[in-house]
Parts: sequence; structure tokens; C-alpha cells
Amino acid sequence: MRKENVLMGGGVAAAIVSSLCCILPLIAVIFGLGSFGIASASETLRPYLLVLAFAAIGYGFYRVYFHREECAPDESCGTKQVSKINQISLWIATVVIVAFALAPYYTGYIAAAITAPRLSTTESAPVVAPAPPDESIAKKTIVLKVRGMTCEGCETHIEIPLRKLQGVISADADYKEHNVTVVYDPAQVTVEKIKEAIIATGYELI
Repeated sequence: MRKENVLMGGGVAAAIVSSLCCILPLIAVIFGLGSFGIASASETLRPYLLVLAFAAIGYGFYRVYFHREECAPDESCGTKQVSKINQISLWIATVVIVAFALAPYYTGYIAAAITAPRLSTTESAPVVAPAPPDESIAKKTIVLKVRGMTCEGCETHIEIPLRKLQGVISADADYKEHNVTVVYDPAQVTVEKIKEAIIATGYELI
């Protein structure tokens, strides 16, 4: 079973590396870390790594459930007997690979849940009337094209540091459009500062 174990390990490793573009931004959001250049770099390799991962796990299933032992002429051949532990390991590896392959579809929700403000369960939120807009603020809006975003987790990774900048009123990233829309007060923050904050997260401005 050494060959099967190598294939399962390789498939899991390929799936993990293929999902770094979404997993690392989520880790950065959780722990408040900075740049992960390898996350955006793995975007281009993701389709090939996923094909490699599923090919490896597919071959593992063949070896475990369908591979027949070599036998002499006129002898009946049966499928190779495999231990329960190896079968369980194969299914666990399959679940892990699928989980990493689907990472772009759920990491954004996890990041949003982690960063969302939480109210105490014993206290109710006070009702506060919305403040009237401050007309004295000369707001400006800029849309920046960003390369490297592949999922909603990437959006959150960019939005959080931008919203922490003094003078930034709102920041909304869109990985599908590959851009970030920032509303800011030019008296407090410059476009260069906004660009530097985005680059610091590991993504590339186009």
C-alpha cells in the first residue's frame, strides 16, 4: 500500500497548495497577519493542482477497490484485499481534497463571521438613530484594479486593512470584477496610502 499512501499524500498536498489563494487570506484575517504573496501566486496553478489532486485520488480508488492481482493462466483472479485502515485513509483524503477544492465558496463566509461585531448574548443592542451625513466631508471615490483575488476570503483580506485607514469611509472589494472601490476623505488619506495598504496585503495593483 506504499504507492497508494504516496498518491493520497500527494493528492492532499496538491489540494492544499491549490487553495492557498483562499486559505492564507483567511489565516491572515484570523490572526491579523500581513502579506502573503504566495497566495496570489497560487491562483494560476490552482486548476492544474486540482486536476493532479483528483487524478491521484482517483488512481487511489482504482488501486484500493478495482486493482486485480496478477495470476497464473487458468487461475481465477480477484480484487486485491485492502485493510480497513487504508480504505478509511482513502476516504479521509478524499474529504480533505474536496474541502480544499471548495475553499473559494466558503472562506468568505468564515472571514465575515470572524470579523463581524458580536453583541453580548445577555444584552440587547440599543436602538440608535442614524447620524445625518456630514456634508463638510469632501468625499471621493476611487476604483482600483487588483490582481490575485480568487474568492470572498480575499475580499475580506483587502477590505479590513483599508477600513482601518484614517480617512477611509468605506472599502468594498469584488473578486469577480478584480477591483476595490474605496470612498475616502482626501483631507485625511491619499490615494498612495490606499494603494500601499492594498500592496501590503500581498495583492498586485493592475
